[in-house]
Amino acid sequence: MQFSSILFNQNKSVEELSLTLDFYTDLNLDQIIDAAISYKTEFDIKRYFYMPQISKEDVIYRQDIVKDLQKDGFCLSVDEFSNKILQIIQYQDIIKNLEYKEYKNGWFLHMVTLYCSALEDFDKVLKSAKLHSQGFLLFREYLDSYLQSDDFVSVQKEMVLIKEKLDLIVYDVLVDGMTFRVKKYENEDDYTKEIERVFEKFAQDEVKAQECKFDKNRGINHVNAKILEFVGKLNPDIFLQLQEFCEKSGDFIDKTFLTFATEVEFYISYLSYIKVVQKQGVSCCFPKISENNKEIQVKDGFDLALAYSLSFEKKRVVPNDYLLKNQERIMIVSGANQGGKSTFARAFGQINYLAKLGLLVPASGAKIFLVDKIFTHFEKEEDIGTLSSKLQVDLLRIHTIFEKATPKSLVVLNEIFSSTSLQDSMFLSKKIMEKIDKLDLFCIWVTFIYKVNEMSEKTISMTSVTHEKEIESRTYKIIKKSPDGKAYAKTLARKYHLSFEQISQRIK
Repeated sequence: MQFSSILFNQNKSVEELSLTLDFYTDLNLDQIIDAAISYKTEFDIKRYFYMPQISKEDVIYRQDIVKDLQKDGFCLSVDEFSNKILQIIQYQDIIKNLEYKEYKNGWFLHMVTLYCSALEDFDKVLKSAKLHSQGFLLFREYLDSYLQSDDFVSVQKEMVLIKEKLDLIVYDVLVDGMTFRVKKYENEDDYTKEIERVFEKFAQDEVKAQECKFDKNRGINHVNAKILEFVGKLNPDIFLQLQEFCEKSGDFIDKTFLTFATEVEFYISYLSYIKVVQKQGVSCCFPKISENNKEIQVKDGFDLALAYSLSFEKKRVVPNDYLLKNQERIMIVSGANQGGKSTFARAFGQINYLAKLGLLVPASGAKIFLVDKIFTHFEKEEDIGTLSSKLQVDLLRIHTIFEKATPKSLVVLNEIFSSTSLQDSMFLSKKIMEKIDKLDLFCIWVTFIYKVNEMSEKTISMTSVTHEKEIESRTYKIIKKSPDGKAYAKTLARKYHLSFEQISQRIK
């Protein structure tokens, strides 16, 4: 039985794109990733957030795994298993550098004991869980097959036998000044109970059992190491058996379990991140994925990075709905400055990217066309260190995008050509729209030139309008509406109670 990955389907299809840092910062994906991995800093999982899937089958493979992890108690059990495997691997690395042979062999035996126990305990968890995902079902079969293999059964039996023999060893340490001797126990009187009785009256609290944890910085001193060496000489057969066991079992630990333990934390870290946002009453969902139907529909979509930030202030984001159907491919977003347009564009990009990762997306419902590539072009400050003008840089970036884009791609444009005249902006925007039209790709375009909406039959107009209950804090809703060029003026009028309705009310 073979198992390759809980993160990648058997064909391991990964998006082969060298996405730039700008892409992740434009969409605030870098903030989402950094916050998510902060919940699992002990695992090397950051790279997995930069590996979008390229097929519907691969995305659904991951979605099903997350659905299993959302079942009561199961995620916690998986996390506990991952941490045990991580601890065992850390032991393995530390043991390699230990100096004293007997001490080193003892910790190796302890590590194998923990390893066998962790696998058997998790096997019980998997068998009792009602699993549906292909990933977990395959892993369950692999683990069950591994536990029944001749190698595992043989090593476990020998490990148990050695531990039983070691537990029977009793010895005396006789100290005389600066010297000591170690000898076999000869039924001398045990004063342990007598000492406990004498000092019982000084006890204040009940003594709790302490778990022995391996401290790589503490180790063992030379005196204790010598005592252990002498004990080995008094019991040569069992110590020789332990030595041979360690030598032949050095590569016993299956690296498949380390891979699983690391990869599964990719899901767990994101679920921990999402949980913070969901406490504020917003919803996340698994999008319905299509590779053929070019319809995109999102209900209550929002900027996940913003929602996470606001959650610490006990505030909620304003969600938005949108729909692209039939021949509609392009959303033109206009409205007042600081009206939530860029946030809306980021949210759209986030939903499409997180969908490609096979994760929950920030929306209460979503139907997504699985785009092959996502490109972004957000306005940036002019770099005086270059010899190129801002307009020239913008044109070069956009040219690069259209060289790589396909009819299945998504392009997010935000306030481009703001450094040039209105007439030039209109001319350049028309050229870009022709490119978008020809490729038939998806695009969300935030622009102050609201007439861009008239440049193609594939566009729909989205306009930012003030959320009536939040005028003072300038929280905006993005709705499907033709722009009138007066959005900001209306906002200011309402803010200062000078709108037609407000003045009419005062006159009455």
